[in-house]
Amino acid sequence: MSFFRRDNIVSRIAAFVCLAFAFTAFPVLGSPSGTGEKIPTNYEIIEKIALEAIKELRANMPGLASEKLVFLSKEKGAGNIDLIFKNAMIKTMTNEGLRVAEDLVVTKEGETAADYELSYQLIRFNLNYPDIHRSYWVGSKCVDRHAEIGVFSQLIDLSTGDIVWVGETEKKYEDVISYSLLERVEDPQYDFTRPPRKELRWNKLVEPVIVTGIVTGLVYLFFSNQTSND
Repeated sequence: MSFFRRDNIVSRIAAFVCLAFAFTAFPVLGSPSGTGEKIPTNYEIIEKIALEAIKELRANMPGLASEKLVFLSKEKGAGNIDLIFKNAMIKTMTNEGLRVAEDLVVTKEGETAADYELSYQLIRFNLNYPDIHRSYWVGSKCVDRHAEIGVFSQLIDLSTGDIVWVGETEKKYEDVISYSLLERVEDPQYDFTRPPRKELRWNKLVEPVIVTGIVTGLVYLFFSNQTSND
């Protein structure tokens, strides 16, 4: 009889260990973006929301004759990331047939060569990782990406000094990707595509809990077997 009891307890221990192992190796039930589909890089996301903001501003802005020269000026920025917005704005306007200048040229008579000044303030313009987590605690690591832009702009008629138009807009982008894709979506040439990775090392917390649970289960099974023998 003792043989069968020992065989029974070994089977129970083996089953418990297998269940514990299966739990730790539990696959992710919902895969984040990054498996099979093309994932936009951080640079592409930043450029995308910049273009969306510019498109909305231009749609609401008064029409300008192609022979007019527009001086583009930045009153407030968010850092090196501003370059993406400026380049996108110049590209958009020149594609529309407009003349754009980055420097305000003054003639000998003291007059400005530009006809209009289009000024803008980048209230916010960034991409960050608000959360880095594991799916179902022990699944693969995922990263939440969030990008946003807020722009205030005004158009000034330089011949009169009148503000002829004022506009503002904001755009956002959000998705979730696999942690393993970060090296692919970040660009080492641009710091603004590599935001801080604020993550909690779940392995350091989860693994001790799992080990403790296994040991506790084995101790319980041992004493349970002893009691049944008595």
